[in-house]
Parts: sequence; structure tokens; C-alpha cells
Amino acid sequence: MNWPETLELTLDGIAQGGEGVGRWQERVVFAGGGLPGERVRLRLHELHEAYARGEVLDIIEAVPERVPPRLPGAGWMAWQHIDYPAQLRFKRQILADQLAKIGGLIGITVGETLPAARPWGYRNSARFHGEGTRIGYYAAESHDIQDVTADPLLLPALNEALAALREASGVGVPARCEITLRASEAYGYSMAALRGDGDRSPGTVAALRALARSLRAGCPSLAGVVIRAAPPAHIGADHLIEEFAGVAFHLHPTTFFQVNRSSAEALLRLVHEALAPHRADRLLDLYCGAGVFARPLAGEVAEVVGVEEHAEAIADARTTAEENGITNAHFEVGLVERVLERLDSPFDAAILDPPRRGCHPYALAALLQMAPGRLVYVSCHPATLARDLKTLVAGGYQVTTVQPVDLFPQTPHVECVCVLVRDRATLEEP
Repeated sequence: MNWPETLELTLDGIAQGGEGVGRWQERVVFAGGGLPGERVRLRLHELHEAYARGEVLDIIEAVPERVPPRLPGAGWMAWQHIDYPAQLRFKRQILADQLAKIGGLIGITVGETLPAARPWGYRNSARFHGEGTRIGYYAAESHDIQDVTADPLLLPALNEALAALREASGVGVPARCEITLRASEAYGYSMAALRGDGDRSPGTVAALRALARSLRAGCPSLAGVVIRAAPPAHIGADHLIEEFAGVAFHLHPTTFFQVNRSSAEALLRLVHEALAPHRADRLLDLYCGAGVFARPLAGEVAEVVGVEEHAEAIADARTTAEENGITNAHFEVGLVERVLERLDSPFDAAILDPPRRGCHPYALAALLQMAPGRLVYVSCHPATLARDLKTLVAGGYQVTTVQPVDLFPQTPHVECVCVLVRDRATLEEP
């Protein structure tokens, strides 16, 4: 059966990734920019036997949840045309659908999505790409730079740094330059990191240094610029300090840290409630980054062991521990699936906060062998969460809580906290 170039249909669902979903002649159609309940005309651009993808050309019948976008055409804010209460409902629906379809978790109660304190102006970091005088984000599934003059998702300090960066780009940005901006929300200043696209020639390094000098001079609130070249260098500070849950975190500009501080504090509260930590507990923090969960919890348990593959993040975690007088948190650098093989058991509880790809199967197998009594899985991708929960449930755990938290308003990204406990029948096996 051949697909037409364009078609008209009514959408009845929403998919992970944020596309509207409808059916045409019993085949699934994903409609970018469409919402459940709308009648739309779309142009198809990806055709398969069982499904197709397209972009909405015309909205024939709109739904009340549709609102005017703040910045039309800004692909990095794919849900800016949806009013905020509807965004929260859709995220809950996407999560529940993925848990059922992929994880086989039928009947699991998914909580109402906890809203962000600020639907706009919340991001404390951003990664831009530049070439010549063009600076922006990559367009979806391409390396085409979508020019950005200001981003309404960013904290004010980052938009100030972005404006200075665009001014500084007059000196010339090396081809495929990557620019990371990070702000300290607690103190209102920012930092930058510059990296060429694998080109470490003297000319590229000189261009990065010239850009760094111009950027630092043009932005008084920019504490420093790190040049990620060989050898690395920096102008001004090489790290910033962020306050989170009573801990002063030492962070390099490219170290992973939750982009939405207030929503991350909501995550931490949920993790703390789920763990119900005791003084004698040994806590395992997997994919720990700079220790955003380990650090605040360390004062309530006997020991925390964090595992993270990125050495710079572990260096920040160790520095944070030292500067805050935390002596019972220890950190291992390496792939989680490798490090777990050499850790001494038992652990009373474990936190998992993997990247979008989820947990490696070997990591899950090692964790099942360790069998901590409580698991808290912090996920940023419903499909990989559902896949991993299926393995953990088959291995003897029960899912008790699934709570989505909105860390990324105006986008379809779904974050959630999932709590698991060992099945009593499994514990009683001889």
C-alpha cells in the first residue's frame, strides 16, 4: 500500500518524543506539532510499511490546549505550543503508556506530574554550536545550526553570556565549535567552556583563545572561560559553585548536573522519602555524576559509594566532599557495569540515575546479584526505564511508586522517580 504525500486525519494520542498520534487505513501516523483531539493536515516525510511520520501543515480543528508559541520555529522547545497543565498531563500519559507497552507493567499507578516552579527561565546550562558568526543549537537530527539570539528557557545569567558570546563571535568562531554555558543559580554568575571539533591545530587553539578573551571581556558576570584543547587552559575561574540542598557543589562547566535546580530538589525529596535512610545503611549511588544525591544523603547513612564513568564529574564530587567536610562518601571512576563487579556487598539501598540510554544489562545483572532491599530509579527516558524495570521485576523487585517530575517544561522530556522493593517471596526463598 502506497502512502500519499499529504493526508488529513484526527489525532487520538501522543507519543514519546511529543508527536501526536493518529491512524490512517489502520496504520499509525506520527504527527509532529499535532495534539490529541485535533484534526490536522500533514506532509509525510518518513514512510514505512506499518507507520509513517510527518509534520503538521494545517490545523483544521484545534483543541483548547493549543497556545501561541513564544518563539515560533524554535525546535528545542517542541512543546511551547501546548499550555502548561496539558504538558503535565501528556507527560504522565506517555510514561504510563511506555510502562505498559514495553515493561508489561499493567495496573501500575503513575502519579500526577509534579510541576516545575518556573515553566520558563529555568535552565542552568546549555550547549551551543558555532561557526563563523553563527551560534545556536543543532536542528533536530542534523548538524545544521539553528541561530539563537536569546533562549527563554535559560536563566538570565546565561542569556547575558549568550549575548556576549554573539558579540564576541565577531572575532570568528572555529568551525563546529562547541560552547557550553553554565550558571550558578545561587550566586547569579556563569562560566563557559569552548572546544573545537576535534581540530587541535595551532590555528584552531589560537582562535579559541581569542574568542575566550573577547567573551570574558564582554560579560562581567562571566567568571571564567575554559578552553578544552590540548593542553587545556582557562581564563579566569575554571569552576563555579552551586548551592543545592544545603551543599556547596564544586562544578566544572561540562560536569553533568541537573539543569533545573528547583525541580532537582523535588527529585531529591522523593529519593529521600523512598530511601527512608538509617544511620547504619550503606547506600550505592550509580551514575552519580557530581554526587547530587550522594552528597545531601551522606549525613544520614553510614556510607555512600558513588560510581560514575566521567572522571571530571568524580573529581568535582570528591572536591565537594572535601570542601563540605563529608568523610563517608567514596567515589569510583568507571563504567557502572564494570565497577559493580569489584564492590564489596551488601548495600541496603541503591539509587540509579542513568543517562537516556538506561542501564547496561550487565549493570542490572550485578545489581540483582547484590540484591539491595530498596532501589530508587531516577529516569529521564520512559522507554528505557520501562525496559529496565521489566528486568528488575523479573529479578525479584516490586514497583511501589512511579512519580513523574517536570524538569524540562516546554519540551517532551519526561523525568520520573520510580521506587522498587525486594519481593517478600524472593527474600524468603531458601
